[in-house]
Amino acid sequence: MELNEQNNQILTKRERKELWRQEKAREKQVSQHSSVVKKWTKRLAMILVIAGAIGGLFWYGATRPTVPTSELLTVASDDWVKGNREGTITLVEYLDFECEACGAYYPVIKRLSEEYKDRVKFIVRYFPLPGHKNSMTSASAVEAAGKQGKYWEMHDIVFENQRDWGEKQAPDPKIFENYARQIGLDMDRYSKDIASQEVKDRIERDRETGQKLGITGTPTFFLNGEKIQNPRGYEDFKILLQEAINKNKQ
Repeated sequence: MELNEQNNQILTKRERKELWRQEKAREKQVSQHSSVVKKWTKRLAMILVIAGAIGGLFWYGATRPTVPTSELLTVASDDWVKGNREGTITLVEYLDFECEACGAYYPVIKRLSEEYKDRVKFIVRYFPLPGHKNSMTSASAVEAAGKQGKYWEMHDIVFENQRDWGEKQAPDPKIFENYARQIGLDMDRYSKDIASQEVKDRIERDRETGQKLGITGTPTFFLNGEKIQNPRGYEDFKILLQEAINKNKQ
């Protein structure tokens, strides 16, 4: 402190003013640099979120439907349907349980399926993507649970815990066995079913149907036979469903 006071006494008024100006200039430069860093940090975070949200896109080369869309989207007897199976409004979702975007849409679809359960049938089909290490394992676990009447319980627990297994670099059947125990499955039967050719064929059938429809990524939605652009959230999705319901009344 004494040294600073002595320096101030030695410096002229003009010199002290110039030092003050230089200090303010340095502070401004530091502030601007910090602002730029923050701006690009936020932008990068946004890019990463978007990249995660569309993570499954373009894993498959685009193909044109080789079979009429209406035939491919006809409700099969073993399709997993939530809501009113006899409803005139149909929403088909092709998904990959490891896909982050599918995980983001999960609570949206769950909420809509509860609100529109009397008017809409919600159908889930498998579309496991290459490069996702647990896509087939998770789909097989859900299908195996379905054989014991607990498809939707496993569907929900797999999505709700996606962060625990979705970034694993190798298949991890043990984590899905744990979910199977949590929902009360017969574990001997579960072990046989998840390894069965029947379960593999069921999943592969959905994937082949999706490829015939020209699907390239997940999630992909079809509303009353028409492929729709993925809505931005619950409100936009609700508008689409309501429009389809209103149109059906005319």
